Amino acid sequence: MEADFKADIIAKQEVFKNHKEEVDHVTKRVNRHRTDINEMSVDMQMVLKRLDKLEKKALEQQEIIDALEGIIENQQTWITKIRSCHCNEGADNS
Repeated sequence: MEADFKADIIAKQEVFKNHKEEVDHVTKRVNRHRTDINEMSVDMQMVLKRLDKLEKKALEQQEIIDALEGIIENQQTWITKIRSCHCNEGADNS
């Protein structure tokens, strides 16, 4: 009877040891994943900062483009006025 009891305890200790090894293995995997996630989070934050910088640059460039388009429109207006003056002068001389 005592031998059966000791054998039962030894069997349960072996099962416990196997479960503990599995838990340790899973814990290591979880910790590796946690580390990977933390690294990805840092990478993502760097990407977001870079995107913010690129967005600011894009807005600055759009402002420059808008200003240049305004200058071009103004020049086209002046060219049209100058041409109309020359046309009117030609009509007056005839």
